[in-house]
Amino acid sequence: MIGIILKNLLGYDSLILILAGFAGFYVYPRAVKASDALKEQLQPTLYIPIDILLQQFVNNDKKKIDLHQIKKLKDSEAKSVNMLLTIISVFPLMGILGTIISLLGMVNLGSEEVLINFTTALTSTFWGIVFAIGFKGMTSMLVAQHEQNYENFELLIKRVDMMNSTGDGHEKT
Repeated sequence: MIGIILKNLLGYDSLILILAGFAGFYVYPRAVKASDALKEQLQPTLYIPIDILLQQFVNNDKKKIDLHQIKKLKDSEAKSVNMLLTIISVFPLMGILGTIISLLGMVNLGSEEVLINFTTALTSTFWGIVFAIGFKGMTSMLVAQHEQNYENFELLIKRVDMMNSTGDGHEKT
């Protein structure tokens, strides 16, 4: 059994492992970094009075808010999080594809070879499901922060639009 698993790791299952490595060591850290950077920019701007917020737009002080930079961070975060979520959804599909590829090779085999190939076929499904579940759990906090960042960005834009429409910088209740 272990021999079959090791043999498969060198075959089709290696594609699933490579994708998992790419997602875990490149895409996930990049998504976390983008999400944290956006949160760092948004948090201080949302929970201050709008008069102070507007002064930061008008004045040339060190705390000036750059909406273009915040938008770039938002876009970068969205791209990374969406790429990660897409990869997570592909893991089970790759596992099923590996299973189908292995099962197609069993057309003219005897019963003993069918048993060995069937075991081989299931390992790719196993790895696909394991990585999908693992990454789904790993990204739950990231997705929550991504959604909070989105809401905070929308709130910031509404506050700026309100300031532009009223001209005085005071929120209407």
